[in-house]
Amino acid sequence: MACFIACFSYGLFYTVAVFMKPLQEEFGWSATLVGSVHSIHLIVFVASSFLVGWSTDRIGPRLTIGWGGTLIGAGFVCCNFIHSVWQFYLSYGVASLGAGIIWSLPLATIQRWFVKGKGLALGIVSSGVGFGTLCFAPAANRLITSYGWRKSYIILGCSTWVLLMAAAFFIRKSRESTEGSPSGSSEKRSMRPSAPSSMEEWTFREAVSTRTIWILCALYFCTVFPMEMVLVHIVAFALGMGISKTDSASALGLIGAASIFGRILMSWSAERIGWKTAMCICILGNMGMFLWLTGVKTAWMIYFFALVYGFFYGGKTPLIPGLIGAYFPGKSIATIIGMTHGISLVGGALGPLFGGIVYDTTGSYRAAFAVGAFFWALSAVLLVFVKLPQKSAHLGVRLARGGSDGTQGTPV
Repeated sequence: MACFIACFSYGLFYTVAVFMKPLQEEFGWSATLVGSVHSIHLIVFVASSFLVGWSTDRIGPRLTIGWGGTLIGAGFVCCNFIHSVWQFYLSYGVASLGAGIIWSLPLATIQRWFVKGKGLALGIVSSGVGFGTLCFAPAANRLITSYGWRKSYIILGCSTWVLLMAAAFFIRKSRESTEGSPSGSSEKRSMRPSAPSSMEEWTFREAVSTRTIWILCALYFCTVFPMEMVLVHIVAFALGMGISKTDSASALGLIGAASIFGRILMSWSAERIGWKTAMCICILGNMGMFLWLTGVKTAWMIYFFALVYGFFYGGKTPLIPGLIGAYFPGKSIATIIGMTHGISLVGGALGPLFGGIVYDTTGSYRAAFAVGAFFWALSAVLLVFVKLPQKSAHLGVRLARGGSDGTQGTPV
């Protein structure tokens, strides 16, 4: 539950779209200027992912959520005092520096707790982002209507800080940290993912020396590039097609809702059909939906895209951390996930920028979405080359159920 809450809190960062109109009315800023804060967020998020991963492995998730949650809360409270765009960037940047606690930390911590059922656990935890998106946006809208945007930033910042401090109180680094020494029952020993007798641990230095980790980084980059591009531009694209504001905004909400089911079901399926197989299904599904998007003309077509794409987009999200946990188990898993996530966010920052440039140049998003489909296809090619790292080649039977490259099932 603590890990779910950490992911849930990320919904706070998606409220920038809700604050956009009030900020424009207050300061006369353009939509591009207000929206650019999301790029600032992603750039700082890169550094935060590295920092939080390192901190989680060194001092544990409890203290890391403590300082990360404090930065998030303080950053959003400071948004109440802004009078210029640089102050807005600075306040959002402070909050973003703590944002790494909503991804690399919970996904690394949950994998230390579960061996059996790890896929389902990852899906449930990562679905917190979807639930957070659904909850924070309407809450922010209601608060702005009732109290104005300045007080709303204070309320959201303080309430999220309280929520994260509660998560920090209950979270534990691993099952071992609550069950005592390794001299416990045999069942508990077999369930501990860090038990030396059941799997080989990887250090961060060992992981980055393998070809596998860099292929995963490239794959992660290629999937996040089109994902962020479509999330930022889908509403503007739909409006440009003559689709109503209500239908355009509802389509974005439907993507978030469908992603919840995708995160849970595809993670659960990964333990049965294999992590790479599940990943391949999601990648191909996303590629097909981007190609579909190039021909969208009516409201039902945008709704169909949102429903199907939302499922596969959500399904893909926890699978790469799951693959990392399968290939690189050990005490450095949070640092490794933080590094790969940080690199992927570079693609996340470039994707929306590329989409905007294509639209400004051609007057259409269709070419940008076609390039997005290419990135999904490139991801599928990279997935073919993802193999069990050399150090663990002799542990293939232990690390996977079926599949000589360790892609079927989870570590045991």
